[in-house]
Amino acid sequence: MELAEKLRDERIGRLPLPEIIILHEIIPIAEAVARMQEKRIGCVLIEKDGKLHGLMSERDVLVKYVGGGELDSTPIRDLMSTQVETLSPDNTMEEAIQTMVRGGYRHVPLVDSNRCILGMIRAIDIVDFIAEHFPAEVFNLPPRPEQKIVSPEGA
Repeated sequence: MELAEKLRDERIGRLPLPEIIILHEIIPIAEAVARMQEKRIGCVLIEKDGKLHGLMSERDVLVKYVGGGELDSTPIRDLMSTQVETLSPDNTMEEAIQTMVRGGYRHVPLVDSNRCILGMIRAIDIVDFIAEHFPAEVFNLPPRPEQKIVSPEGA
């Protein structure tokens, strides 16, 4: 099976998805950042009334907040993104890639039809999937995109 075909067929829900952190919007930014560092996760999901309410990523902290105030007392609601694009576990890998590229996202929450949080897919999860299922294609890429391989190594 070719890579493009595999990405069109493979459902996100079949992947080993990462651990997620779900917080309430009143948690201080400093606490959210500490949890992200502890778990080595690039974002937290914010839940309100049992549904996805927002997302705060490490990029949000760096771009929107650095130098902007007291991290220990400012709640994440002051920084989080509330217009969050989502996917479902039934979406394909191809749809996840399209969503990430279109929006410039590295993390996309997975929700059900009621916006209840089910998980998250990260760009690195897609890279890992491709490397695992198509190692020859990935590991034989030239180091620079413009470089052309003329002959097999050792020939």
